[in-house]
Amino acid sequence: MKIAIGILGVVALIELLWLLLLRRQNLAVSRQLKFIREEDSCMRVSVNAEHLGELALAEEINRTLDDVRDRKRAMSEREKLIADAYANLSHDIRTPLTSLDGYVQLLHDAKTEEDRERYTAIIGERIGTLKELLEDLFTFTKLKNDAYELEMSTISLRSVASDTVLSYYDTWKEMGVEPEIMLTDEVLTINGNELAVKRILHNITKNAVLHGRKALSVFVHRVDGEAEIKISNPVEHPEEIEIGRVFEQFYTADRFHRQASSGLGLAIAKELTERMGGTIGATLEGNTFSVIIRLPLATR
Repeated sequence: MKIAIGILGVVALIELLWLLLLRRQNLAVSRQLKFIREEDSCMRVSVNAEHLGELALAEEINRTLDDVRDRKRAMSEREKLIADAYANLSHDIRTPLTSLDGYVQLLHDAKTEEDRERYTAIIGERIGTLKELLEDLFTFTKLKNDAYELEMSTISLRSVASDTVLSYYDTWKEMGVEPEIMLTDEVLTINGNELAVKRILHNITKNAVLHGRKALSVFVHRVDGEAEIKISNPVEHPEEIEIGRVFEQFYTADRFHRQASSGLGLAIAKELTERMGGTIGATLEGNTFSVIIRLPLATR
């Protein structure tokens, strides 16, 4: 009996020591977590009682802390991008706004119908520029939100591309742009977003018209089992283009066209393409600049 009582006493003492050690370790972890939270520290949680299973707990806590830090870093980067977008576009918006104010005054003082028509046309063009700048900012902000999702459906890429590209044909002709449009007769069905495809085509062709010469080619066909859109235009100063940066936010190789562009067009095209599971790239061969988009065909 005495031996049994002695054994129970030893077991109880060991359990008490184990609980005290566990409590001490938990308090140490709590102090470390408090310090990390209050000081916004990158310190990692460490433990001494590895044999008590605390090491596995510390590793899980550190993984969670790493995830939180990564998300915080990504959020901070997104906030900076959006802040930069507002700062850049606020500067660009001032130009058409200032000219609008002047042309409205000129319209008010116009003496002839010819002058009134001319000022009205210019005002309309400036309003269109403002609308596009704000639309780019709105789209860019949405795409930087991880919760934003494109609504996908089965669409005919050839049909959407044909309707979108041909809708600009008369405008291009008025601008002196000679478009070459070649659309495959094949029905290219993709799982995508129709508005996103239209926006991609609009942004790329607008970039080509603004920064290229008065020529443009649009090809839509099947390549290596995927649907491909290739939009090309000649440029006057190919040496000024950093081909690896053309899809960056606010990158522009032509500072003289900044008043007509947000600098977000190709960046938005890239984001939309990738959200539909596609790829986008650019090439510069001689003085011909091309943007090439590949989208996976829908499976039947």
